[in-house]
Amino acid sequence: MQPETNQTETVKNLIPIVEWAQAPAEIKQRVMGRSQQEMGAARSAAQQWIERIRTDGDRALVEYIRTYDDPHFSVERLRVVPNDIAEAYSAVDPHVVAMIRRQIEISREFHERQLPKRWQEMSEFVPGVATGWKITPIESAGLTVPAGQVPLPTVMQVLAVAAKTAGVKRVIACFPPTGKHYEMLIAADLAGVDELYRVGGIAGVAAMSLGTETIQPVLKIAGPGSIYTQAAKMEVSLRGTAIDMLSGPSEALIIADETARPDYCAADILARCEHDQNACAVLATASRILAEETRKEIARQLPLLSRRDVAQTALGRYSAIIVFRDMKEVVAFANDYSAEHLEIITSEPDEICATIVNAGSIFLGPYAPVAVGDYASGTNHCLPTGIAPKTVSPIGVDTFLKKSEIQRLTREGLRALEPVISAISSVESLDAHCRSVKIRLE
Repeated sequence: MQPETNQTETVKNLIPIVEWAQAPAEIKQRVMGRSQQEMGAARSAAQQWIERIRTDGDRALVEYIRTYDDPHFSVERLRVVPNDIAEAYSAVDPHVVAMIRRQIEISREFHERQLPKRWQEMSEFVPGVATGWKITPIESAGLTVPAGQVPLPTVMQVLAVAAKTAGVKRVIACFPPTGKHYEMLIAADLAGVDELYRVGGIAGVAAMSLGTETIQPVLKIAGPGSIYTQAAKMEVSLRGTAIDMLSGPSEALIIADETARPDYCAADILARCEHDQNACAVLATASRILAEETRKEIARQLPLLSRRDVAQTALGRYSAIIVFRDMKEVVAFANDYSAEHLEIITSEPDEICATIVNAGSIFLGPYAPVAVGDYASGTNHCLPTGIAPKTVSPIGVDTFLKKSEIQRLTREGLRALEPVISAISSVESLDAHCRSVKIRLE
Protein backbone atom coordinates (compact mmCIF):
# COMPACT_ATOMS: atom_id res chain seq x y z
CA MET A 1 0.00 0.00 0.00
CA GLN A 2 1.21 3.54 -0.79
CA PRO A 3 2.20 5.66 2.19
CA GLU A 4 -0.48 8.23 3.14
CA THR A 5 1.81 11.13 2.18
CA ASN A 6 2.23 9.76 -1.35
CA GLN A 7 -1.54 9.34 -1.72
CA THR A 8 -2.03 12.94 -0.61
CA GLU A 9 0.53 14.18 -3.14
CA THR A 10 -1.12 12.16 -5.91
CA VAL A 11 -4.48 13.77 -5.15
CA LYS A 12 -2.95 17.26 -5.08
CA ASN A 13 -1.24 16.75 -8.40
CA LEU A 14 -4.47 15.83 -10.20
CA ILE A 15 -6.17 19.24 -10.06
CA PRO A 16 -5.13 22.39 -8.20
CA ILE A 17 -7.17 24.05 -5.46
CA VAL A 18 -6.79 27.79 -5.87
CA GLU A 19 -7.56 30.48 -3.30
CA TRP A 20 -8.67 33.07 -5.82
CA ALA A 21 -8.06 36.17 -3.71
CA GLN A 22 -4.39 35.23 -3.27
CA ALA A 23 -3.80 33.52 -6.62
CA PRO A 24 -0.86 34.75 -8.74
CA ALA A 25 -1.72 36.52 -12.00
CA GLU A 26 -0.31 33.70 -14.16
CA ILE A 27 -2.65 31.13 -12.56
CA LYS A 28 -5.65 33.39 -13.06
CA GLN A 29 -4.64 33.90 -16.69
CA ARG A 30 -4.35 30.15 -17.29
CA VAL A 31 -7.77 29.47 -15.77
CA MET A 32 -9.53 32.35 -17.52
CA GLY A 33 -7.79 31.93 -20.88
CA ARG A 34 -8.20 28.12 -21.17
CA SER A 35 -7.23 26.58 -24.49
CA GLN A 36 -7.98 29.70 -26.55
CA GLN A 37 -4.66 31.13 -25.38
CA GLU A 38 -2.93 28.45 -27.50
CA MET A 39 -4.59 29.55 -30.75
CA GLY A 40 -1.42 31.02 -32.31
CA ALA A 41 0.15 27.77 -33.48
CA ALA A 42 -3.23 26.41 -34.55
CA ARG A 43 -3.89 29.46 -36.73
CA SER A 44 -0.53 29.06 -38.44
CA ALA A 45 -1.28 25.42 -39.29
CA ALA A 46 -4.77 26.36 -40.47
CA GLN A 47 -3.46 29.07 -42.79
CA GLN A 48 -1.00 26.66 -44.42
CA TRP A 49 -3.54 23.88 -45.03
CA ILE A 50 -6.25 26.25 -46.22
CA GLU A 51 -3.89 27.62 -48.84
CA ARG A 52 -2.90 24.09 -49.90
CA ILE A 53 -6.55 23.08 -50.26
CA ARG A 54 -7.40 26.26 -52.13
CA THR A 55 -4.68 25.38 -54.66
CA ASP A 56 -4.86 21.57 -54.87
CA GLY A 57 -8.44 20.69 -53.88
CA ASP A 58 -9.14 16.99 -53.36
CA ARG A 59 -5.47 16.09 -53.65
CA ALA A 60 -4.68 18.27 -50.64
CA LEU A 61 -7.63 16.81 -48.71
CA VAL A 62 -6.31 13.28 -49.24
CA GLU A 63 -2.83 14.36 -48.16
CA TYR A 64 -4.28 15.92 -44.98
CA ILE A 65 -6.28 12.79 -44.17
CA ARG A 66 -3.30 10.51 -44.79
CA THR A 67 -1.14 12.70 -42.54
CA TYR A 68 -3.51 12.88 -39.54
CA ASP A 69 -6.18 10.19 -39.79
CA ASP A 70 -5.70 7.30 -42.23
CA PRO A 71 -2.45 6.68 -44.14
CA HIS A 72 -4.29 4.50 -46.70
CA PHE A 73 -7.15 6.89 -47.48
CA SER A 74 -8.23 7.34 -51.11
CA VAL A 75 -10.31 10.06 -52.71
CA GLU A 76 -13.03 7.52 -53.60
CA ARG A 77 -13.90 7.25 -49.90
CA LEU A 78 -14.35 10.99 -49.47
CA ARG A 79 -18.11 11.05 -49.98
CA VAL A 80 -20.42 8.78 -47.99
CA VAL A 81 -22.70 6.90 -50.40
CA PRO A 82 -26.09 5.17 -49.83
CA ASN A 83 -24.46 1.75 -49.46
CA ASP A 84 -22.43 3.11 -46.54
CA ILE A 85 -25.64 4.21 -44.81
CA ALA A 86 -27.27 0.82 -45.41
CA GLU A 87 -24.20 -0.92 -43.98
CA ALA A 88 -24.42 1.28 -40.88
CA TYR A 89 -28.04 0.32 -40.18
CA SER A 90 -27.21 -3.37 -40.54
CA ALA A 91 -24.23 -3.08 -38.18
CA VAL A 92 -25.77 -1.09 -35.31
CA ASP A 93 -27.93 -2.53 -32.53
CA PRO A 94 -31.59 -1.67 -33.32
CA HIS A 95 -32.01 -0.41 -29.75
CA VAL A 96 -29.24 2.16 -30.33
CA VAL A 97 -30.90 3.19 -33.61
CA ALA A 98 -34.18 3.63 -31.74
CA MET A 99 -32.47 5.79 -29.10
CA ILE A 100 -30.84 7.97 -31.77
CA ARG A 101 -34.26 8.36 -33.36
CA ARG A 102 -35.78 9.32 -29.98
CA GLN A 103 -32.93 11.75 -29.31
CA ILE A 104 -33.65 13.46 -32.64
CA GLU A 105 -37.38 13.66 -31.85
CA ILE A 106 -36.63 15.46 -28.58
CA SER A 107 -34.14 17.78 -30.27
CA ARG A 108 -36.62 18.60 -33.02
CA GLU A 109 -39.35 19.43 -30.49
CA PHE A 110 -37.01 21.87 -28.73
CA HIS A 111 -35.84 23.55 -31.93
CA GLU A 112 -39.33 23.86 -33.44
CA ARG A 113 -40.22 26.07 -30.46
CA GLN A 114 -37.53 28.50 -31.65
CA LEU A 115 -39.12 29.07 -35.05
CA PRO A 116 -40.43 32.62 -35.58
CA LYS A 117 -44.17 33.00 -35.09
CA ARG A 118 -44.25 35.34 -38.09
CA TRP A 119 -41.90 35.05 -41.03
CA GLN A 120 -42.89 38.51 -42.29
CA GLU A 121 -44.08 41.57 -40.34
CA MET A 122 -45.20 44.98 -41.63
CA SER A 123 -46.64 47.90 -39.67
CA GLU A 124 -47.08 51.69 -39.97
CA PHE A 125 -45.65 54.13 -37.45
CA VAL A 126 -45.84 57.07 -39.86
CA PRO A 127 -48.93 57.31 -42.12
CA GLY A 128 -48.06 55.98 -45.54
CA VAL A 129 -44.78 54.43 -44.32
CA ALA A 130 -44.96 50.67 -43.69
CA THR A 131 -41.82 49.01 -42.35
CA GLY A 132 -40.98 45.52 -41.21
CA TRP A 133 -38.92 42.49 -42.03
CA LYS A 134 -38.97 39.02 -43.54
CA ILE A 135 -37.05 36.01 -42.27
CA THR A 136 -35.56 33.41 -44.60
CA PRO A 137 -33.24 30.43 -44.07
CA ILE A 138 -29.75 30.53 -45.49
CA GLU A 139 -29.45 28.37 -48.61
CA SER A 140 -26.59 26.08 -47.58
CA ALA A 141 -24.77 25.13 -44.39
CA GLY A 142 -21.78 22.97 -43.53
CA LEU A 143 -21.47 21.14 -40.23
CA THR A 144 -18.13 20.28 -38.71
CA VAL A 145 -18.52 17.22 -36.48
CA PRO A 146 -15.62 16.02 -34.29
CA ALA A 147 -14.73 12.33 -34.32
CA GLY A 148 -10.95 12.29 -34.01
CA GLN A 149 -10.93 10.83 -30.50
CA VAL A 150 -14.47 9.45 -30.12
CA PRO A 151 -17.47 9.42 -32.50
CA LEU A 152 -20.11 12.02 -31.61
CA PRO A 153 -23.45 11.16 -33.26
CA THR A 154 -25.17 13.47 -30.81
CA VAL A 155 -23.28 16.47 -32.26
CA MET A 156 -24.18 15.35 -35.76
CA GLN A 157 -27.90 15.16 -35.05
CA VAL A 158 -28.30 18.33 -33.00
CA LEU A 159 -26.50 20.48 -35.58
CA ALA A 160 -28.49 18.97 -38.43
CA VAL A 161 -31.80 19.26 -36.58
CA ALA A 162 -31.24 22.97 -35.99
CA ALA A 163 -30.33 23.60 -39.64
CA LYS A 164 -33.13 21.52 -41.12
CA THR A 165 -35.74 22.91 -38.71
CA ALA A 166 -34.71 26.38 -39.89
CA GLY A 167 -35.37 25.28 -43.47
CA VAL A 168 -31.84 25.11 -44.91
CA LYS A 169 -32.14 23.33 -48.28
CA ARG A 170 -28.59 21.94 -48.50
CA VAL A 171 -26.95 20.70 -45.31
CA ILE A 172 -23.60 18.91 -45.54
CA ALA A 173 -21.44 17.50 -42.77
CA CYS A 174 -17.74 16.69 -42.53
CA PHE A 175 -16.15 14.37 -39.97
CA PRO A 176 -12.73 12.69 -39.58
CA PRO A 177 -12.40 9.16 -41.09
CA THR A 178 -10.88 7.68 -37.94
CA GLY A 179 -13.25 4.71 -37.84
CA LYS A 180 -16.47 3.28 -39.25
CA HIS A 181 -18.58 5.74 -37.22
CA TYR A 182 -21.77 3.87 -38.07
CA GLU A 183 -23.82 5.68 -35.41
CA MET A 184 -22.79 9.06 -36.83
CA LEU A 185 -23.95 8.03 -40.29
CA ILE A 186 -27.30 6.92 -38.88
CA ALA A 187 -27.70 10.16 -36.90
CA ALA A 188 -26.95 12.16 -40.05
CA ASP A 189 -29.43 10.14 -42.09
CA LEU A 190 -32.25 10.40 -39.55
CA ALA A 191 -31.65 14.13 -38.99
CA GLY A 192 -31.77 14.93 -42.70
CA VAL A 193 -28.17 15.69 -43.68
CA ASP A 194 -28.00 15.92 -47.49
CA GLU A 195 -24.30 15.16 -48.05
CA LEU A 196 -21.68 13.50 -45.83
CA TYR A 197 -17.90 13.67 -46.28
CA ARG A 198 -15.07 11.84 -44.52
CA VAL A 199 -12.75 14.77 -43.86
CA GLY A 200 -12.46 16.64 -40.59
CA GLY A 201 -10.55 19.33 -38.78
CA ILE A 202 -8.87 22.08 -40.76
CA ALA A 203 -9.37 20.27 -44.07
CA GLY A 204 -13.09 19.79 -43.57
CA VAL A 205 -13.58 23.47 -42.75
CA ALA A 206 -11.45 24.55 -45.72
CA ALA A 207 -13.29 22.25 -48.14
CA MET A 208 -16.71 23.52 -47.04
CA SER A 209 -15.53 27.11 -47.38
CA LEU A 210 -13.50 27.00 -50.61
CA GLY A 211 -14.91 23.96 -52.36
CA THR A 212 -12.98 21.19 -54.12
CA GLU A 213 -13.65 18.88 -57.07
CA THR A 214 -15.86 16.72 -54.81
CA ILE A 215 -17.24 19.14 -52.22
CA GLN A 216 -19.21 22.20 -53.26
CA PRO A 217 -18.83 25.17 -50.90
CA VAL A 218 -21.48 26.36 -48.44
CA LEU A 219 -22.48 29.79 -47.19
CA LYS A 220 -22.06 29.14 -43.46
CA ILE A 221 -20.10 26.67 -41.33
CA ALA A 222 -21.23 25.63 -37.86
CA GLY A 223 -20.05 23.17 -35.25
CA PRO A 224 -17.56 22.52 -32.45
CA GLY A 225 -14.07 21.05 -32.56
CA SER A 226 -10.45 21.24 -31.48
CA ILE A 227 -8.48 24.48 -31.39
CA TYR A 228 -7.29 23.59 -34.92
CA THR A 229 -10.87 23.33 -36.18
CA GLN A 230 -11.74 26.62 -34.50
CA ALA A 231 -8.63 28.29 -35.92
CA ALA A 232 -9.67 27.13 -39.39
CA LYS A 233 -13.15 28.55 -38.88
CA MET A 234 -11.61 31.84 -37.84
CA GLU A 235 -9.44 31.92 -40.96
CA VAL A 236 -12.20 31.10 -43.45
CA SER A 237 -14.42 33.73 -41.86
CA LEU A 238 -11.80 36.28 -42.91
CA ARG A 239 -12.14 34.97 -46.47
CA GLY A 240 -15.89 35.50 -46.66
CA THR A 241 -17.50 32.33 -45.29
CA ALA A 242 -19.85 32.93 -42.39
CA ILE A 243 -19.31 30.89 -39.21
CA ASP A 244 -21.44 30.34 -36.15
CA MET A 245 -18.86 31.13 -33.44
CA LEU A 246 -15.73 29.68 -31.87
CA SER A 247 -16.84 26.49 -30.13
CA GLY A 248 -14.42 24.12 -28.47
CA PRO A 249 -12.74 22.41 -26.74
CA SER A 250 -15.44 21.60 -24.21
CA GLU A 251 -15.61 23.37 -20.86
CA ALA A 252 -17.80 23.49 -17.75
CA LEU A 253 -18.05 25.62 -14.65
CA ILE A 254 -19.77 24.30 -11.54
CA ILE A 255 -21.09 26.76 -8.95
CA ALA A 256 -21.60 24.85 -5.72
CA ASP A 257 -22.23 25.62 -2.07
CA GLU A 258 -21.87 23.52 1.06
CA THR A 259 -25.05 21.59 0.21
CA ALA A 260 -23.50 20.06 -2.94
CA ARG A 261 -22.29 16.46 -2.95
CA PRO A 262 -18.56 16.13 -3.67
CA ASP A 263 -19.07 12.90 -5.64
CA TYR A 264 -21.50 14.68 -8.00
CA CYS A 265 -19.09 17.57 -8.49
CA ALA A 266 -16.18 15.21 -9.14
CA ALA A 267 -18.17 13.11 -11.63
CA ASP A 268 -19.17 16.21 -13.58
CA ILE A 269 -15.61 17.55 -13.65
CA LEU A 270 -14.38 14.23 -15.03
CA ALA A 271 -17.20 14.13 -17.58
CA ARG A 272 -15.87 17.34 -19.14
CA CYS A 273 -12.24 16.37 -18.92
CA GLU A 274 -12.67 13.04 -20.70
CA HIS A 275 -13.63 14.92 -23.89
CA ASP A 276 -10.19 16.19 -24.84
CA GLN A 277 -6.77 16.95 -23.36
CA ASN A 278 -7.57 20.65 -23.79
CA ALA A 279 -11.06 20.45 -22.26
CA CYS A 280 -11.50 22.02 -18.86
CA ALA A 281 -13.73 21.94 -15.80
CA VAL A 282 -13.76 24.42 -12.94
CA LEU A 283 -15.49 24.14 -9.58
CA ALA A 284 -16.19 27.52 -7.94
CA THR A 285 -17.25 27.44 -4.30
CA ALA A 286 -17.00 29.26 -1.00
CA SER A 287 -16.64 25.95 0.85
CA ARG A 288 -13.09 24.77 1.47
CA ILE A 289 -14.47 21.46 2.73
CA LEU A 290 -16.32 20.87 -0.56
CA ALA A 291 -13.17 21.74 -2.48
CA GLU A 292 -11.04 19.23 -0.59
CA GLU A 293 -13.64 16.46 -0.67
CA THR A 294 -14.27 16.95 -4.39
CA ARG A 295 -10.57 16.60 -5.13
CA LYS A 296 -10.48 13.37 -3.16
CA GLU A 297 -13.49 12.11 -5.12
CA ILE A 298 -11.75 12.94 -8.40
CA ALA A 299 -8.82 10.79 -7.34
CA ARG A 300 -11.20 7.96 -6.41
CA GLN A 301 -13.28 8.10 -9.60
CA LEU A 302 -10.55 8.78 -12.17
CA PRO A 303 -9.16 5.19 -12.27
CA LEU A 304 -12.66 3.94 -13.17
CA LEU A 305 -12.70 5.79 -16.50
CA SER A 306 -11.76 4.23 -19.83
CA ARG A 307 -10.38 7.62 -20.96
CA ARG A 308 -8.60 8.36 -17.71
CA ASP A 309 -5.35 9.39 -19.41
CA VAL A 310 -7.15 12.06 -21.43
CA ALA A 311 -9.07 13.22 -18.36
CA GLN A 312 -5.95 13.37 -16.20
CA THR A 313 -4.16 15.56 -18.72
CA ALA A 314 -7.16 17.92 -18.89
CA LEU A 315 -7.40 18.07 -15.09
CA GLY A 316 -3.89 19.46 -14.84
CA ARG A 317 -4.01 21.80 -17.84
CA TYR A 318 -6.80 24.38 -17.58
CA SER A 319 -9.03 22.89 -14.87
CA ALA A 320 -9.14 24.00 -11.25
CA ILE A 321 -11.08 23.98 -8.00
CA ILE A 322 -11.36 27.60 -6.89
CA VAL A 323 -12.26 28.76 -3.39
CA PHE A 324 -13.79 32.21 -2.89
CA ARG A 325 -14.60 34.15 0.23
CA ASP A 326 -18.37 34.09 -0.35
CA MET A 327 -20.98 33.17 -2.95
CA LYS A 328 -21.21 36.76 -4.17
CA GLU A 329 -17.61 36.44 -5.37
CA VAL A 330 -18.44 33.06 -6.93
CA VAL A 331 -21.22 34.59 -9.04
CA ALA A 332 -19.02 37.52 -10.08
CA PHE A 333 -16.36 35.03 -11.20
CA ALA A 334 -18.92 32.96 -13.09
CA ASN A 335 -20.09 35.98 -15.09
CA ASP A 336 -16.52 36.93 -15.88
CA TYR A 337 -15.53 33.35 -16.80
CA SER A 338 -18.65 33.00 -19.01
CA ALA A 339 -18.63 29.23 -19.31
CA GLU A 340 -19.88 27.11 -22.17
CA HIS A 341 -21.73 24.89 -19.65
CA LEU A 342 -22.70 26.18 -16.20
CA GLU A 343 -23.98 23.89 -13.44
CA ILE A 344 -25.55 25.48 -10.36
CA ILE A 345 -25.62 23.02 -7.47
CA THR A 346 -26.73 25.16 -4.54
CA SER A 347 -29.59 25.29 -2.03
CA GLU A 348 -31.38 27.90 -4.21
CA PRO A 349 -30.21 27.39 -7.79
CA ASP A 350 -32.97 29.54 -9.31
CA GLU A 351 -31.88 32.54 -7.26
CA ILE A 352 -28.30 32.11 -8.45
CA CYS A 353 -29.50 31.64 -12.04
CA ALA A 354 -31.28 35.00 -11.91
CA THR A 355 -27.91 36.70 -11.33
CA ILE A 356 -26.12 34.92 -14.21
CA VAL A 357 -25.73 36.97 -17.38
CA ASN A 358 -22.95 35.08 -19.19
CA ALA A 359 -23.25 31.34 -19.87
CA GLY A 360 -23.88 29.12 -22.87
CA SER A 361 -26.19 26.53 -21.27
CA ILE A 362 -27.28 26.47 -17.62
CA PHE A 363 -28.07 23.35 -15.57
CA LEU A 364 -30.02 23.83 -12.35
CA GLY A 365 -29.87 21.61 -9.30
CA PRO A 366 -28.14 18.37 -8.33
CA TYR A 367 -30.01 16.23 -10.89
CA ALA A 368 -29.12 18.23 -14.00
CA PRO A 369 -25.58 17.23 -15.01
CA VAL A 370 -24.20 18.59 -18.28
CA ALA A 371 -24.45 15.09 -19.75
CA VAL A 372 -28.25 15.53 -19.87
CA GLY A 373 -27.82 18.46 -22.26
CA ASP A 374 -25.29 16.49 -24.27
CA TYR A 375 -27.60 13.56 -24.86
CA ALA A 376 -31.25 13.83 -24.01
CA SER A 377 -32.87 17.13 -22.98
CA GLY A 378 -33.12 18.41 -26.55
CA THR A 379 -31.26 21.66 -25.93
CA ASN A 380 -28.46 22.38 -28.36
CA HIS A 381 -25.12 21.50 -26.82
CA CYS A 382 -23.06 23.18 -29.57
CA LEU A 383 -22.23 26.26 -27.55
CA PRO A 384 -19.84 29.22 -27.51
CA THR A 385 -16.63 28.72 -25.53
CA GLY A 386 -13.88 30.93 -24.16
CA ILE A 387 -15.45 34.27 -23.32
CA ALA A 388 -17.82 34.04 -26.30
CA PRO A 389 -20.96 33.47 -24.14
CA LYS A 390 -20.68 37.13 -23.18
CA THR A 391 -21.90 38.05 -26.67
CA VAL A 392 -22.90 34.86 -28.55
CA SER A 393 -25.84 32.46 -28.23
CA PRO A 394 -25.89 28.66 -28.55
CA ILE A 395 -26.44 27.18 -31.99
CA GLY A 396 -30.15 27.07 -32.74
CA VAL A 397 -32.66 27.75 -35.45
CA ASP A 398 -31.57 31.42 -35.46
CA THR A 399 -28.06 30.35 -36.47
CA PHE A 400 -29.42 29.32 -39.85
CA LEU A 401 -31.90 32.17 -40.40
CA LYS A 402 -31.40 35.70 -41.70
CA LYS A 403 -33.58 38.79 -41.68
CA SER A 404 -34.28 41.21 -44.51
CA GLU A 405 -35.80 44.61 -43.69
CA ILE A 406 -38.72 45.92 -45.75
CA GLN A 407 -40.21 49.35 -46.35
CA ARG A 408 -43.20 50.31 -48.49
CA LEU A 409 -44.19 53.98 -48.90
CA THR A 410 -47.01 55.90 -50.50
CA ARG A 411 -46.34 59.31 -52.06
CA GLU A 412 -47.84 60.91 -48.95
CA GLY A 413 -45.62 58.81 -46.74
CA LEU A 414 -42.53 59.89 -48.69
CA ARG A 415 -43.64 63.53 -48.38
CA ALA A 416 -43.94 63.13 -44.61
CA LEU A 417 -40.30 61.93 -44.37
CA GLU A 418 -38.86 64.44 -46.87
CA PRO A 419 -37.98 67.13 -44.27
CA VAL A 420 -35.90 64.62 -42.30
CA ILE A 421 -34.12 63.36 -45.42
CA SER A 422 -33.48 66.90 -46.71
CA ALA A 423 -31.96 68.14 -43.45
CA ILE A 424 -29.76 65.13 -42.68
CA SER A 425 -28.52 64.62 -46.26
CA SER A 426 -27.44 68.27 -46.24
CA VAL A 427 -25.43 67.67 -43.05
CA GLU A 428 -23.77 64.67 -44.69
CA SER A 429 -23.20 66.53 -48.01
CA LEU A 430 -25.00 63.79 -49.96
CA ASP A 431 -27.24 65.92 -52.16
CA ALA A 432 -28.01 63.08 -54.60
CA HIS A 433 -29.79 61.29 -51.76
CA CYS A 434 -32.07 64.29 -51.30
CA ARG A 435 -32.66 64.67 -55.04
CA SER A 436 -33.74 61.01 -55.31
CA VAL A 437 -36.57 61.88 -52.93
CA LYS A 438 -37.53 65.32 -54.24
CA ILE A 439 -37.73 64.15 -57.86
CA ARG A 440 -40.61 61.90 -56.78
CA LEU A 441 -42.46 64.78 -55.12
CA GLU A 442 -42.09 67.50 -57.78
